[in-house]
Amino acid sequence: MTKSNFTPAPSVSVILPTFNRAHLIAASITSLFEQTYPILEILVVDDGSTDNTEAVVAGFADRVRYVRQENGGKNAAINTGLRGVEGDLVWIMDDDDLAPRDALERLVAPFIADPSTAITYGALQKFREDDVTGEMYYEMTHPYPPEDGRSFFVRIMEDCYITGQPCLLVRRSCYNEIFPLPEKNVISEDYAVLLLLARRWSATRVDGVTLLQRQHDGPRGPAEIRYAAESRNARWSQADTELLRNLLPRVSLDELVGRPGAEMRDPRERRQALFQKATIAARKKLWPTALKAVREGVKEASKAPLSDRDQLILGRMLGCRYGLDELQEAPEILDDLRDAFSGLAEQHKAVGDVAALLPYLAKVALFEGDNRKAMGFLRLYFRFAGFVRGSQFIIWKAWRKLSGQEQIAVGEESYTGGRIGEAH
Repeated sequence: MTKSNFTPAPSVSVILPTFNRAHLIAASITSLFEQTYPILEILVVDDGSTDNTEAVVAGFADRVRYVRQENGGKNAAINTGLRGVEGDLVWIMDDDDLAPRDALERLVAPFIADPSTAITYGALQKFREDDVTGEMYYEMTHPYPPEDGRSFFVRIMEDCYITGQPCLLVRRSCYNEIFPLPEKNVISEDYAVLLLLARRWSATRVDGVTLLQRQHDGPRGPAEIRYAAESRNARWSQADTELLRNLLPRVSLDELVGRPGAEMRDPRERRQALFQKATIAARKKLWPTALKAVREGVKEASKAPLSDRDQLILGRMLGCRYGLDELQEAPEILDDLRDAFSGLAEQHKAVGDVAALLPYLAKVALFEGDNRKAMGFLRLYFRFAGFVRGSQFIIWKAWRKLSGQEQIAVGEESYTGGRIGEAH
C-alpha cells in the first residue's frame, strides 16, 4: 500500500476578546456559528467587563468557552486566549463586528493549497446599524492598495491598511513565536501585532470581504483610558507615530527593499531603501527622519535616473491616512523636503512624484465640502512643485484622463454605500 499524500484540513480556533459589549457580542458569536468552514473552538476572553457580558455568553455555553480576567487591554486578553487554544490556525474576532458566512472558508483556502502559508487576509466592509429600525447600511470603505511587488512588511509599515485582526488568519505557530503579544500597546494594539507578524512572514491576500466592521459611537479602549469614538483618529495617529518612531531605526536597508539578509552593494538599491524609509517616516509624521533619509539617499546615487520603483515609493510619501495637517500648519517642511532633493540629477521629477497626491487631496477635500482645506492643499502643491511645473503637471494629468490613457489613481477608488445585501 502506498503512503497517502492526503493533508488534513487545518483546524481553526477563534479568540474573541471582549469588554463591556454585552449588547453586541451575541451577534458576533452568531456570525461565527454561521461559517461555512468548521470552527474547532470559540474562546471568549472577558477583559473585566462590568456589564452583563457573562450572562449573554452563558447563552452559548454549549458551543463557547468563557474565561474572565481583570481588565488589562485587548492584547492581554488575546494572550490569555493564545494560552488556551489548540487549533492549527487562529482567528481573532472583535466583539462588535460580524463575519460574512464564507469569510473563514476564504481565509483558510490558501493554507489548504499551500501548507507553507503563514498568514492570510481579506477585505473589510464598514457598516452602520440604524438605532431605531435595526437596518444595516454599508458605509464608504476604501479598498486595499493593489499589490505592487514590495514586501508585506514594507507596505504595512507605510500604512496599516489591514484594519483589525479579524481580517487576518494566522498560524498558531506564528503567534507562538511572537508570544506574548505586547500588552503596553493599548491604542493601535492591532497594528503593533501586525508589525511583529509582517516582519517575519509574508501574507496572502484573498478575494472578497471577510469582515463586516461595525461603525458606532460607543467608547473604546481598556477601562483606564476609555475614549470617545470621535477622538479615535487622533489617538490612532499618535500611537502609530510612536510605533514607527521606535521601530524604524531598527529596520535595515535590506528589509526596506524586501530582501532581508541581502548585501546592499548597489548604491541605487541603497538609495531606494532610503527613499522608502523617508516615505514611511513622512506618512507617520516623522519629518526629521524623512528629511534625513532623503538626503542620505541622494548622496548614495545622485546621478542615477529614478527607477519606476523609486517613483512609486516617492509618489506615496504624502498619502498619510490621517491627513497632512502638520503641512498645513508648517508648510516650510515642504521647502526643506525640496531642498533635500538638491543634488539629485532628476530632482524635478522626484519633487513632481512627491507632489502628485496634493491635487487629489484637494479634490477629496472639495468633495467633502471643506473648501479651506482644499485651497490649503493646492497652495502646498504650488509652493512645493512651483507654479509653472505644477500647472504643467495638472494639465498633463487632466489630458491623460480625458483621453483615457490613465486609469483612476490608487486611493481614488472606494466602495459605495447602501443597505447590507445590496449590490454596490
